[in-house]
Amino acid sequence: MRTKLELPRLSLAERDRRWRVVRDAMRDNGLACLLLFGFPANWDFTTANARYISHIGGNAEFNVTLFPLEGESTSFVLMPTFVEYWKRAQDWVHDVRPRKGTWAASIAGRIRELGLDRARIGVDGLAGPLDPDGWFPHSVYTEMTGLLPDMQVVNTGDMLEKIRAVKSAEEIAVLEKAAHLGDLMLDACLKEARPGVKECEVYARMMEVMLANGGEEPTLFLWAADAYPLPHPFRLPTQRPLERGDIITCEMHPKYGGYYTHVERTFCIGEPKPEQRAIYDGCLSAYDKGMELLKPGVRITDAMEGIRNVIESKGLGICEAGMHGHGLSSLEYPRYRLHALQADAATLDPKVSTLKPGMVFALNIDLVNPAWRNGETGCVFAETILVTERGARRMHTFSTDLQVIAV
Repeated sequence: MRTKLELPRLSLAERDRRWRVVRDAMRDNGLACLLLFGFPANWDFTTANARYISHIGGNAEFNVTLFPLEGESTSFVLMPTFVEYWKRAQDWVHDVRPRKGTWAASIAGRIRELGLDRARIGVDGLAGPLDPDGWFPHSVYTEMTGLLPDMQVVNTGDMLEKIRAVKSAEEIAVLEKAAHLGDLMLDACLKEARPGVKECEVYARMMEVMLANGGEEPTLFLWAADAYPLPHPFRLPTQRPLERGDIITCEMHPKYGGYYTHVERTFCIGEPKPEQRAIYDGCLSAYDKGMELLKPGVRITDAMEGIRNVIESKGLGICEAGMHGHGLSSLEYPRYRLHALQADAATLDPKVSTLKPGMVFALNIDLVNPAWRNGETGCVFAETILVTERGARRMHTFSTDLQVIAV
């Protein structure tokens, strides 16, 4: 058996940087240990904090990480048969254990070993501004607190998510590779989509290209194809053969080494209708305004208001239009979406709502024309953007044009 698996990995220097920053935040909050409940859900977005610390994750793996203020980190994975693989897949955490009994029993046993059964333990997944529902299972929480009645559970809120908002150079390099996967997926759609080819066949080819070039599952991939598709892609392709005049809208979060980017495009099989082209041109105008405004020191609320003004000046309506961070999950900081202002109001902390170099986010603009077909169809566009000292930079290279497939 190989001692090192050929998977994407970040350096020990990157690990040490993260651990230092996270432990500084733990001291500031009086925490003796973190319990990061990497419960695979929502395309693995809920494993991001545990993976940030441990470099363990992917393919819907559980990763329950205990990260003490001092000493060795421990990661619990689902089964004994996975342990040796995870020791060979990364070199950040040496203490990788299987769950024994329940998750609560495994957690409680390790906390007792560390002598922290009376300590303040910061727990993620208990809900915060980015995820007001949380993901920590009630049954695990109830059993764990019953086993450790003197332990002080502290909700970390969005402590880790705020730390993750600004990416390191190594993280950006991985995100560049994820963006390239998105470009390959779009190119595959351009080459494969033809009348008579099934939707699911094109979708499968796009997924194949991502995985064959080092991508990782699970990842978000939304798709719709119709002469007048609803203004946001669906989750699943159908078995219907494509037809001349179909509009394809797709949203992908291609994933490499655990890091997601975000790209959306609209394709037309044959010439689009003038109304469809006008909607797409509106998407691009709003995007161009965003690229002009999104600079270090700018509040995302101000930038998005400038984008809204462009959309309204074109007489177009919003299905989705906003920006949200990307990294080990989607909908990270910074986040502000014109179609979900009430949900995002709680995330407007100046520390993560003012743009800084190293922030990576998706700018997505999905629009309709309320005066055409009752606003029930439209076009989509999105790209992953890096904030640099000089302003916003595209991370993708695929053409921004409406993709017209000749037939």
